[in-house]
Amino acid sequence: MTRPIAPTRRRLLSAAAASASLLPIAGRPGLATAQARGDTLVIGQTGDIVSVDPAFRVDTLTGIVQRHIYSPVLSRMPDMSVGPGVATAWERTSPTLWTLRLRQGMRFSNGEPVDAEAVRFTIARLQSDETKSPIRSFFDNFKRVEVRSPTEVTIETSGPDALFEARMTNLQLVPPAYAAQVGAKFAEAPIGSGPYLLERWRKNEEVTLTANPTYEGPDKPRYKRLVFRPIPEEIARISAVKTGAVHLVTSLSPSQAGSLAGGKDVQILRAASNRVMVVQFNKMAEPANDPKFRRAVGLAINREEIIRGLMKGFADPVTTIYGAAIQGVPKDVAGDFPHDPEQARQIIKSLGLEGKEIELAGAAGRYPLDRETALAVGAQLRRVGLNVKVRTEEYGAFANAIKTNRVAPIFIQPHGNVWMDPLPQIVAFMYSKGHWSGWRDAELDAMIDKANGADGVERVRLVGDLIRKLRDDAIAVPLFAHQVIYGAAPGLKWQPRPDDLIIAEEIG
Repeated sequence: MTRPIAPTRRRLLSAAAASASLLPIAGRPGLATAQARGDTLVIGQTGDIVSVDPAFRVDTLTGIVQRHIYSPVLSRMPDMSVGPGVATAWERTSPTLWTLRLRQGMRFSNGEPVDAEAVRFTIARLQSDETKSPIRSFFDNFKRVEVRSPTEVTIETSGPDALFEARMTNLQLVPPAYAAQVGAKFAEAPIGSGPYLLERWRKNEEVTLTANPTYEGPDKPRYKRLVFRPIPEEIARISAVKTGAVHLVTSLSPSQAGSLAGGKDVQILRAASNRVMVVQFNKMAEPANDPKFRRAVGLAINREEIIRGLMKGFADPVTTIYGAAIQGVPKDVAGDFPHDPEQARQIIKSLGLEGKEIELAGAAGRYPLDRETALAVGAQLRRVGLNVKVRTEEYGAFANAIKTNRVAPIFIQPHGNVWMDPLPQIVAFMYSKGHWSGWRDAELDAMIDKANGADGVERVRLVGDLIRKLRDDAIAVPLFAHQVIYGAAPGLKWQPRPDDLIIAEEIG
């Protein structure tokens, strides 16, 4: 068994860091010098990560940090195409069988080889009951994994799998011998083969990574150190960029971005996002159990008004629950509702709901203007005769209320999509067993299962049927797609990605 040595290295790195402060980055010349030497990149995010174990990647903030510690089997390129990672070549040799050929010479930071056995073990670990991984369902259809040689592995799926390549971009490898030895304590001293090593994680303070001197992947570390700091308050994030305390911050609001644009202190960077704000319903709560009521809500909402007014143009219109970069969505199928307040008012009146107090829920502080979006939708619904009361709360409590059907009859749920494919999103947010779903509809579940078992043109057609189902039964009302807005130091050169990931090697 390979002897794990990274914990010792990590302690040495921590000791060295304790005796040395971060390089000065407060002034613009200091930042330019730090970037030129490739020393330190400091990123301010809206919150802390949840784990350094890749089996427990459930949100984007966590995924950004983990992406630097671990190597994925395949990589998502900046244009969202799938490219090589640990695997340099891959092919589907039958409808249910894939062959991967792996890069030679890569090793985990404790010396174990990054090989076919690491792929087999990582998949088995995710599928194990003992691991209790929240992302297990995305790999459960891997029926058999066979190690053909150290550099070749075959994976058999339970049926045709259109998501196989996307799954491989989210499969981050762990060292078999070390992970088996430490078991559930892996997160206390994680070992990866990515471009960076974990130096320390001070919860709710910062995550510090240092360049991996043994990294043999395609892109060498550009910086000696990466620092991720949770800065929940937007004004504090902006101040951190202005003073040089950080180089890049996430999740700026349209109002702040608009006021900062054109200035000299903060550079505004943005890209179209896959994060779509969607109005949904608690089917267990009246009157949201009535599709007529749900349709009236869809007709009452003026999305263009919200995009132009509240979002200041820093959002994109959508006709479905999917962002523009999601692949496999038919372009000729619409899932949105026309703005027809008069028809909405008539439906509300016919249902005897005029003046009836109805609650609308949403998250606050998770994404830019999420609370304000809920307030804007509430105001529009009041115009058609509903007595809407808006209540927002912290995202974790809000999401738990959705899953347990304790949420308000109307709520606004942000949809993310790291798979770049329509089905994982609808599974997560609409399927009866979805991680973020409280919706229960046997017919919709059956349609999702059928689409998941299809491939090619047939799969695209079935996705179109799902979009129609969401519209015809008024299950979901798409609002808009966020634009990803960042604040950056003037000298930073980077094109943001639609998938919200921040990859240091792409930042110059």
